[in-house]
Amino acid sequence: MIHTISSILILYSWIVVAVLIGFLFLIGRFYELKFGQRSNYQWLLLPLGLFVIAAIWDAFLANTYTGDPLLDFVGHIGPDLLFLLGGLILIALSYSLYRMMMGRKR
Repeated sequence: MIHTISSILILYSWIVVAVLIGFLFLIGRFYELKFGQRSNYQWLLLPLGLFVIAAIWDAFLANTYTGDPLLDFVGHIGPDLLFLLGGLILIALSYSLYRMMMGRKR
């Protein structure tokens, strides 16, 4: 019962994050179509995919405890590394989109 509630809460929170990344994707697509500058908005699918994989892994696999310390460590560190990698890529892409949209100071 607790495992199910925990999994639902984990997935719910990452669904909200996925929707926000989707909005960022749409902003980049709009900017590219409207102003003709290449925004590389397609790359935003990479952190989205990493977050989805990590959220599913965290919700269904990392919440189970096997009793084996090595398996518990690997099971918990895997999603965290994917969250870290996805977050760093998302920060870089968001900053790149921001710099492109704001342009240079004159």
